[in-house]
Amino acid sequence: MLRVFLIFWVCGGICVAAERPNILLIVADDVGYSDLGCYGGEIDTPHLDRMAEQGIRFSEFHVNPMCVVTRTSLMTGHEHSQSDNYRRSLPIARLMRDAGYATSIVGKWHQPGHPQDAGFEFFYGFLHGAINSWTGKENGHPAIQTNRDDPMAVADDWYSTDAFTDHAIRQINVATEAGRPFFTYLAYNAPHTPLHAPRKNVEKYYQRYRAGWDVLRLQRFQRLMDLGLIDDRYVMSEPEAEVRRWDELPQAIQRQESRRMAAYAGMLDRLDWNVGRVWKHLDEKGLSDNTLVVFLADNGGAYSNGDIRTYSQQIPWRKDSNPFVSNGWAYLKNTPFRWYKSCAQEGGVSVPLIVRWPGRLAAQSGGIRRQRLHVTDLYPTFLNLAGVKYPARDGDRVLQPLYGHSMLPLWNDPSLPKQSIHDEIFWGFNQTGKGLVKGDWKIASISDGPWRLYNITRDPAEARDLAKSNLAKLQEMSDAWFRFAQEQTTMPASWRSPLNAYREGWGFHRIRMVMPGYVRAVPAMSAMNVPATTSLTFHFDRKISFGETSGSTIRLYEVSDVHQPVWQSDPQPGHPAEGKRSITFSDLPVLKPDTTYFVLADPGWIWLGDKPAGPLNDGAYWYRFRTGQH
Repeated sequence: MLRVFLIFWVCGGICVAAERPNILLIVADDVGYSDLGCYGGEIDTPHLDRMAEQGIRFSEFHVNPMCVVTRTSLMTGHEHSQSDNYRRSLPIARLMRDAGYATSIVGKWHQPGHPQDAGFEFFYGFLHGAINSWTGKENGHPAIQTNRDDPMAVADDWYSTDAFTDHAIRQINVATEAGRPFFTYLAYNAPHTPLHAPRKNVEKYYQRYRAGWDVLRLQRFQRLMDLGLIDDRYVMSEPEAEVRRWDELPQAIQRQESRRMAAYAGMLDRLDWNVGRVWKHLDEKGLSDNTLVVFLADNGGAYSNGDIRTYSQQIPWRKDSNPFVSNGWAYLKNTPFRWYKSCAQEGGVSVPLIVRWPGRLAAQSGGIRRQRLHVTDLYPTFLNLAGVKYPARDGDRVLQPLYGHSMLPLWNDPSLPKQSIHDEIFWGFNQTGKGLVKGDWKIASISDGPWRLYNITRDPAEARDLAKSNLAKLQEMSDAWFRFAQEQTTMPASWRSPLNAYREGWGFHRIRMVMPGYVRAVPAMSAMNVPATTSLTFHFDRKISFGETSGSTIRLYEVSDVHQPVWQSDPQPGHPAEGKRSITFSDLPVLKPDTTYFVLADPGWIWLGDKPAGPLNDGAYWYRFRTGQH
């Protein structure tokens, strides 16, 4: 057994001995930066707001672009590709267990192997990325299991967030009864899609979202300013064309959209209620003072969009439903930032972090810390609290040095310089999430497009791309990214291939799922200021054919009229594009100025190589652009 007492500095520079704390780590899935009330949101989160009042909030806490890669960093203290599926890492639960902690995980694992192979003594939840919150199923099959038992069907009245909370409370009791400190990881799947929530949690929000994402984003921005989480360096930036302008949508679509966001709000509302249940239990058991509670999200706010033809059929409290939100609501979730989960722009990697530890941090209650932090910093923080030293080796394995740094110095001295805990943050996930921040500067690439460059100290909301005006800094940062990727990670070569010279906007990674071999479009995906007189071109990396496409059309619509296309085409065999790798439509009408357009396409409207293209549905798979003011 490792030492039971930890020596550390607390307020006033007084050195005290403290019993090792219990640790309750709560992770919410796909929560945006400004969704919580204590981060400027309009969703009712009274228990998390109370946690902020009694604890500390962090305004510049960063995670990784996707849930799976953030969870790797959380469990290993490494950037995802440094860990190499744990081959170069030691999961934190092993060290906490060996230090005498009762280790348990409840909820979503989404990591290599099984949690009990990673040091968790108890597991209740699911192994992969998402489930139906009413049935506990993934892809139609039971996914909920206890420890290593086979997944089983759940009770008729089962709901994931409630059930995970029940089991977390039980594991706290098991540890307490055994006289052991607990390390309990409560990994909610909420509010990840599908957006399931009890009816009473959803319907209260129907009217709250009728104002639309544009107005509500302005309101969130102002509340963030009033709360002191942002300041006048932050710019209220405009989205690109993937976000439809609310005032262009027909009223029926606005009503429908407000209900879609109500489903998300209801799911987060229910999560907050369950967090309150855990705190009440800690209070009743006399555990609150010596329990460190950490709450964070695993990545920025998300969308899945669904299918424009089936939006109205998705009812959050029905077990057979599959509700999603659209890009516009994800744009709201991530106020004051742009873009979303999957990218290394701030909208994808900036999330709320709240810590509460009444017995040691009460003097800092309600505080806001503005130092740069990364999710990898939690691993060494927990080790410090447990009195554990990170080893250089694990048997015959040489372990990668930790990428993160303990937050304890910051908790003890709020006046530390901005980059005293964490300076460089590297992001590299697939083709959608590349980025690097170091010192005052940040680069980020979306869909392997050219780097954007920001002075992140002067422009924390990434409103001004300086790539063309500071080529030397751009090259320095780019070289640093590729050097880290080559020397410090085991990422696939395709993840670190040279960037493209052209820029596709948001949605490229989605459209490639249904149009294999898609390279780019003109106008570009999510392009702004498109001329009213334009053609439409799609480029692919394989040959085009039309042998079995008759009757399958591609159509262009204004967002204000989703029923009547302004243009359509049904390419037939013998089309000039047959056998080529691009297709151009030059017969579009003159388009309206300052208007968003989208494309719908039937499955099989074009064949690419030996496969038919899937549908474009202005939902999960969309292509949009916006004309300029002519």
